[in-house]
Amino acid sequence: MLEVTALNAWYGDSHILHDINLLVAERARVSILGRNGAGKTTLLKSIMNGEPRVRGRVAWDGKALEDLPAFRRARLGLALVPEDRRIFTHITVTENIEMAAHAANPARPALVAADVIADIPMLQPIASRLGGQLSGGQQQMLAVARAIAARPRLMLLDEPTEGLAPVIVEQLAADVKKVCNRDGVALLLSEQNIWFSRQCTDYVYILTTGRIAFQGSWADFDAAGESAKRHLTL
Repeated sequence: MLEVTALNAWYGDSHILHDINLLVAERARVSILGRNGAGKTTLLKSIMNGEPRVRGRVAWDGKALEDLPAFRRARLGLALVPEDRRIFTHITVTENIEMAAHAANPARPALVAADVIADIPMLQPIASRLGGQLSGGQQQMLAVARAIAARPRLMLLDEPTEGLAPVIVEQLAADVKKVCNRDGVALLLSEQNIWFSRQCTDYVYILTTGRIAFQGSWADFDAAGESAKRHLTL
């Protein structure tokens, strides 16, 4: 479904990603692990044709996306939940989710906000609350809900557990798994939390200084021992 080949990315003159090759098959669930500054967020933004300057191939269903803008990539079925969530603070939870209609493919209309909220227990009592009145955990749940409402085939989830309490992290893992299972959504997860990544994904890439240092299943990760884990320690 998503195929990244020889991807390089820059911010100005700073070369961040170096010849990244990555594959996410239909309904697959893949983690990208790495320390702060390893290039995880840059990779997700590069896939969406966001901020970085990019060279290399990003293909969707076998077709190179080339310079296709981010909003058109969204309508092909890619949904990015950014690290900073990008919640609209002046409108309600329900209205934030309704904004997903702008990212949905007309042939695959967005889900009704009330149906999405009914699936996420944390959002049910706060549906009429303004986005700016939410806690960090509530905002993260809302950002995921908004992506789900667009009915993506692939959700790109960037550092969702950062700053969240353990109980919220557990609930988020349960909700992400439920949605992926129910709707057949593939997942590309950028994370530092190994526990959360194990809960949500089956395959893992490790980035270090913008290069892939390891890839394999979680069984492969465990078998590799310190040779894999050393790329994640400070």
